[in-house]
Amino acid sequence: MKYYTFYRESNNFDDILNDLIIKKIIDEKIRWFQYLIIGMNEKHEQTFSYITLKYGDEMKQELVKDFSPVPGVDYIPKRDANLYKKAIE
Repeated sequence: MKYYTFYRESNNFDDILNDLIIKKIIDEKIRWFQYLIIGMNEKHEQTFSYITLKYGDEMKQELVKDFSPVPGVDYIPKRDANLYKKAIE
């Protein structure tokens, strides 16, 4: 099953849901405030490119932003002094 997530501020997804090509192959749809997720079987590969070309501007890749810290930007990693010993003693 392949899922596509759409976002619109107007909360109006009637054109996507009433599209004759997409309407035939939608197996699952989930809708909440300003978002729509449609799920389709993976055997309809030609339609995936059609959806991407026609409605690609409203598609979202990630719903939740990754807030994990980035080393060197958000914090300075501890350095191991053993890594910096001189080779000649």
